[in-house]
Amino acid sequence: MGHDGPREEDFGALARSSPWRFRTLHFSHRSRGGAGTVEAWLDRPSQRVTVRSEGVVEVAEGVPYGGSADPDGPAGVPEFRADGLVAHRPPAWHLVRGDPMWRDYRWTAMLDPDELDHGVQIREVAASARSGRETWSAICVPMIGAGEDWVGGYEPRCGCCPLLDSPASRLVEYGPEHSSTSADHLSTTYRVQLDVQTGVVVRIEALDGAASLVLSNEIHGVDRYLAPPGPSSS
Repeated sequence: MGHDGPREEDFGALARSSPWRFRTLHFSHRSRGGAGTVEAWLDRPSQRVTVRSEGVVEVAEGVPYGGSADPDGPAGVPEFRADGLVAHRPPAWHLVRGDPMWRDYRWTAMLDPDELDHGVQIREVAASARSGRETWSAICVPMIGAGEDWVGGYEPRCGCCPLLDSPASRLVEYGPEHSSTSADHLSTTYRVQLDVQTGVVVRIEALDGAASLVLSNEIHGVDRYLAPPGPSSS
């Protein structure tokens, strides 16, 4: 990273670095269409996340897609840049490792936003502070790929719950003939903020289409002892 602040390549590197930047996280989350703010405790070594929502405590365990959560396991060591950010991740790393999912894959993607580094035009990167924490923000435009398989375009972790809902994401999931792919309310441009210490998404805001807050996270503690509440009885 240069002395003039973060650049596009730095933002992309931060987006792919989260699995190697922290082990435990305590945060609050809210999202568009959600039922308000939820509180969460993520313990990566234990492959567990505890979420308190509307007074109910849920626990999700294990790694999406199966596999092991150990980031230093076989084929799990990335190539690092001089500044400590990831230069190259192991191929398809998220298919065998990742954070426990709560409700949908957007949850997992916001904690490890590697999808922002593939088929996304990144511009206007800036350093700022959010809730007293160092943050990088950027304008992110999901791109439409080429050919029948949309090669080179935006490929979200899950097409039905992408971080950047857009014509680009829906083409991959539903195809060009589906009515939702060309819906007028779809956004094409987003402002995304990443927490520098963790690489976690702390805010996504759609700037066009149905312009609004997509999601936000407030980080309370990183790599501290976790004392989450016990799960609610069914």
